[in-house]
Amino acid sequence: MTVRTRPGRSSLSTRPRSTRPSVGITEVARHAGVSPGTVSNVLNRPERVAEATRARVEAAIAELDYVRNSSGSSLRSGRSGSVGLLVLDVTNPFFTEVARGVEDEAAGAGLAVVLLNSAEAQDRQRRNVRLLAEQRAAGAVVMPVDDDLSDLLWLSHQGTSWVALDRGDVAEGVGCSVSVDNHAGGLAAGRHLIGLGHERVTFLTGPFAIEQVRRRHQGLLDAFTESGMDPGAHVRVVEQPLLNPQQGERAVDAVLAGGPRQRPQAVFCANDQLALGLMKGLGRRGLRVPDDISVVGYDNVDLADLVHPGLTTVAQPKYDLGRAAMRLLRSELDDPGHRHERVLFTPELVVRGSTAAYRS
Repeated sequence: MTVRTRPGRSSLSTRPRSTRPSVGITEVARHAGVSPGTVSNVLNRPERVAEATRARVEAAIAELDYVRNSSGSSLRSGRSGSVGLLVLDVTNPFFTEVARGVEDEAAGAGLAVVLLNSAEAQDRQRRNVRLLAEQRAAGAVVMPVDDDLSDLLWLSHQGTSWVALDRGDVAEGVGCSVSVDNHAGGLAAGRHLIGLGHERVTFLTGPFAIEQVRRRHQGLLDAFTESGMDPGAHVRVVEQPLLNPQQGERAVDAVLAGGPRQRPQAVFCANDQLALGLMKGLGRRGLRVPDDISVVGYDNVDLADLVHPGLTTVAQPKYDLGRAAMRLLRSELDDPGHRHERVLFTPELVVRGSTAAYRS
């Protein structure tokens, strides 16, 4: 923003500000009685410096309020001290816990985390990926919006390391991935609903282009198959463009289509955001959860335990997902002999008040 002022009528303070020249390594070295090279070693390779000398330098750094300038080392190495975390929806509390895990692990390596949002749109994902490359990010943890991994492969060609988050289908040798067994989560939700006597189940979901959505759906279908029921006759799909509460609330008409006789006995939602929105919409229609319709979510965000009734959901280890992804990225950044890995977590069904036995 440009601020224009007229003579004698400045919109900014004309009082001179006290500025102090920034302290450099030379001043720290002089204050500690060591060479600038020793200060550099304390900052970058502390294990090479004797403990007493290191303590003296660290004391000088604190006294002089020295702030290291990382731009020079970034220019020399060609990489910054930051990593990108690109998620599908920054408003989803699921990603808050994932980000906390990424950040805690990154902090141990002195790396800053830059949070980016694709908003479930590939064009935004592509812009953000290119931004990370332009900014010479050290690496990236990315949750792709669909099956197209060309943006990640492009990052590899730019020399930027990456880890795919919540994607288990990355080809071996192409890159690291951290994911949850989404098929097992869908299977657990389906078995739970079938065990309660629900035979008409609607799967409320976001775009099937998202791998996690497809696997959760397949798990639900397989639960019906193993129980001896034809999933085609017992499972209906309502697909929404996004995985957020607003879409869950808007989906009520589609979920209830066909009248009372066709109304589902239960709805399995592809994530908690959809489920919470659906529960709100059902309540506005005068329908009670679980007396009229049981609802199951996926993720186990904090709000799932705060609404009434509490939301039955499939819990993902959100923090551990983020931490594991960043641990793999650190390994690739630090270890020349790094070999790509796949990490797969197992989800867990958490039963609360939003599901109950079907009463005909």
